[in-house]
Amino acid sequence: MLSIGLMAFFSRRIIARCLSENRTVASAEKIRDWVRRLNTISDDYVAVEWELVLLSAFSKCGNVQYEPATLRAPIDLHYEAYDGRLRFAADIVAISDREMNRRNPVDRFQEELCKRITKAKIGNHRFCFAIDEERPTAMRGSGAKRQLLLPLGGQLATQVFNSDFDRFMERVRAEPHVPQSLVVRNGSPPISVSIQYSPGPGSLICGRYGSYAATTVRDNNPLFNALKRKADQLRRSGYQGLRGIIVCDDGAQILHESSHLGTYTIREVVRDFFRQNTSIAFVITIAVRWKNNNPTERRRFEYKPQLFTRDAAAELERDLGGALRDAIACLPQPSQTPENATHTLRWNRSTKITRPYYGGWEVKGDRIKISARELLDLLAGKLDQKRFAQHHATGRGNIFNVFRDQGKMIRKISLERQDDEDDDWIVLEFTSDDPAAAEFKMPSAEEPHD
Repeated sequence: MLSIGLMAFFSRRIIARCLSENRTVASAEKIRDWVRRLNTISDDYVAVEWELVLLSAFSKCGNVQYEPATLRAPIDLHYEAYDGRLRFAADIVAISDREMNRRNPVDRFQEELCKRITKAKIGNHRFCFAIDEERPTAMRGSGAKRQLLLPLGGQLATQVFNSDFDRFMERVRAEPHVPQSLVVRNGSPPISVSIQYSPGPGSLICGRYGSYAATTVRDNNPLFNALKRKADQLRRSGYQGLRGIIVCDDGAQILHESSHLGTYTIREVVRDFFRQNTSIAFVITIAVRWKNNNPTERRRFEYKPQLFTRDAAAELERDLGGALRDAIACLPQPSQTPENATHTLRWNRSTKITRPYYGGWEVKGDRIKISARELLDLLAGKLDQKRFAQHHATGRGNIFNVFRDQGKMIRKISLERQDDEDDDWIVLEFTSDDPAAAEFKMPSAEEPHD
């Protein structure tokens, strides 16, 4: 299966192309600011990428200006259709559940649990954890958000992964065939966590906890709060025409939630925002979701845009909807989900790939495709040859060794450029057999001779 290496939300080649395209709509100073931010890991990295690709996409469908100098405060996008029928100013914002994740650090808890299980060198194991939440469970209309009974990340070492946890792991190591359990409960800070160990084939770590990012408060959630901030900014700009806000996906559950009795929908949140902010005419939300579930196909994502207008004017909805469809059609293909992009950047500790690289590969007949980046890392001594061979192994062994043992030799090498990816393909074509490496055989009557 082919796979290209992932780094941020869009490939670096796509972002570089957007930087170049946006030179016609933004100042040189702003381009320099984007470059600086793209070379630095930050919580708003994906937001910067969204801003760049959206400006580039809208500029292919109409006349675009970024932060027009005539306004009192900057706005991200001033758009005018080529036919002049639509003109608007909009700010772009990316929303995430980052703050709720900080208050409910399940990911950090799970990472620490996995690290300690690995360090304990327990063979076959099944660890399952459960995290309770405050009761009664917060629902829509309650005015409260759901909260897990889990300490903040900085308190995990003292409140959960402490001497009691160490003794629990010692019991597991001493009697791996016996189920074990650990319960952590505390009143201040409120904690209710349980970890169960059971023997079994293979290795499994699973968890159960409430959906703490559910939208149970209509006017205090990532979407509403971002809309309110941007509405204030648009008012300060002094722009007198049509004003709107474009909300992009940076890992926010509300952009993917389906209708549920216990939560508010996007439409309900936007409707309440319109009620409280009469200066905004429209809101656009753009979610990103995985398009297919076939593991043998290349990863593909699709955009899920929604348009909300204050007044259900057919002409305005038609013109805005047309501009939105055209812009979405011009957006490039993401490399991965926004959440995974942020995790990858943090794990890699650089905006560039710095660790040994493992790309994809494919065999068809007498052709082998391999990752150009992986080959470069091998030649540069960054990637161990043994790991490289293991990565290109099949049921018959390392594929290069299979070809070699069959007496095949490389007859041609070429490169397939992938303009929208951050890797290319090296294509190796082999002979069917070659006397330089294969046993001699009787020549056939058709073979040419001098």
